Amino acid sequence: MESSLGPQGGTLKKHKRHPSSGERRVSMPRRPTKGPLDEENARTIASTVESEVRTATTSPAPGIGPSESMTTISDHLKADFSNLLRPEIYHFLNPLEIPEVFRSSSIQPSPDTPLSVLLANGHFRAAAILSARLLITSTGPTDHEQIFSLLYTRLATLTLIDATPLAAQEVRALEDMNSPKYHDPVSGEHIVPWELRVLAVRLQSIGFGDWRRGVMGYYELAREARGEVLRCRGSAKDMWKDRLKDLGLRVGNALIEMGDFEGATRHLDGLRGTMENEDDNRTLLMQLSLLYLRIGDVSAARRCFLRLGEEERTNYEEYRMMSALCSMSDGKYEEAAREWKRMRDAKVCRGTEMVTQNLAVCLLYNGRLSEARKLLEGLVDKGNSFHALTFNLSTIYELCTEKSRSLKTGLAEKIAAQPEKGTGWERMNMDFKL
Repeated sequence: MESSLGPQGGTLKKHKRHPSSGERRVSMPRRPTKGPLDEENARTIASTVESEVRTATTSPAPGIGPSESMTTISDHLKADFSNLLRPEIYHFLNPLEIPEVFRSSSIQPSPDTPLSVLLANGHFRAAAILSARLLITSTGPTDHEQIFSLLYTRLATLTLIDATPLAAQEVRALEDMNSPKYHDPVSGEHIVPWELRVLAVRLQSIGFGDWRRGVMGYYELAREARGEVLRCRGSAKDMWKDRLKDLGLRVGNALIEMGDFEGATRHLDGLRGTMENEDDNRTLLMQLSLLYLRIGDVSAARRCFLRLGEEERTNYEEYRMMSALCSMSDGKYEEAAREWKRMRDAKVCRGTEMVTQNLAVCLLYNGRLSEARKLLEGLVDKGNSFHALTFNLSTIYELCTEKSRSLKTGLAEKIAAQPEKGTGWERMNMDFKL
C-alpha cells in the first residue's frame, strides 16, 4: 500500500502474440469452466496474497518444517541434487550497489555470523551470500532438506533486496518442478517445501520470460491444494484452504503482470463473488481491492466493500485505507489527504507509518513540499527506513534544491546509523536515488 513516486524495479519483457497465419479468425464465446481453483459445492476460494516474500525469520507454516512425513521420506530418498550445488548458478552481488556508509558501518555482520542471526537482524544481503556459499561448500548432494531450505533462503533474500532478476536466473536450475525426481518414489509426495514451490513459480516465469508458465504453475499447485482440502481434516484442512485462497490472488496478479487485464478482471470478479459469502474477509477484500487498483478499475476496488453496512465500513480500517487509496487513484489528492490525516490523528490503523507516508505523497501532489518533507523526515527520525519512504524523501530533496545529493547522502548516513531490525537494515543506492 505504500505509494512511491517513481519506478522501483526493472522492466520485464512482456508476452507478445505472434499470429501463425493471415487467416481471419472468429472469436468463440468463452465457455464456463470449473478449474482447480474452484471448490465443490460453491465453497469459498477467496485468496490471500503476501505483500512481500516471507523469509526464514518467520515461523514455518504447518506441514512445511520437519515432520513425520518428511522423516519418512528422508529414510529412503537418495536422489542426487548436485545440479543445484554448482557454483556457476549463483551470481556475485556487487557491493558497490550499497552506499559506502553501509559498507563501512560497524553494524555490518562478521563473516562467521550464523545464517539464522543474519535473518533475524535483517541482514538479507549477507544472508543471500552465506546461503549460496553453504550450498556450494557445505551441503551434500542427497541432503534435499538442507538444499531446499538454503535455496529458499537464497531466492527469498534476493527478492527482498530488489535483486529479483538474479533470483529469476538462479531459480532456472530447478527446471521442471513436476519432474519425478522431486517426488518421493514410494509415497509420491512432493519433497520441495510449499513456500519454495510457490516462490519458484513466479521467479521461473520471469527467468524463462513466459508469464503463461506462471499461471499454469499456480493452477498445478491449486489442483494439489484442492485435493488436499477434500482429503484432510481439522487444522490441516484449514491450512490447505488458506493456500488455495492465496493461489487465487496470485493467479490474478500473474494475469496483470502479463498484461491480460481482461482475463484478470474476469478472474478477480469470480474471486470477489466467493468472498462476499464469507464473514471474516477484511484482509482478503483489501488485497483484492489492491489488485483492482493495479488494473485501474477504481470502481471495482470500491465495490469490494459494498456488502458491508455504512457503519460497519466506517469502522473497518481496511475500508478506510482503501477509500483513501481510491481517492488517490482518481487524482483527488486533497480529499485523500484529509482521509489519511483523519486516520493518522485517530490512530485507528496499525500501519501508522504507511498512513503518514501516503499523506506526505498527497501533500506533495498538492504542492505542499515543505509539509511533506517534514512528515517524511519525522518518520526517519523515529527509526523508519522502508523503500518508499527513502525514495519519496529523496524525490522531495531533488525538487527542493539543485544540491540534493548532499541531502540524500545525509539521509543514507542517518539510516545507516539506525539499529538492526528484522525487516531489513541495509539499503541500496537506488533507495536514495544515488
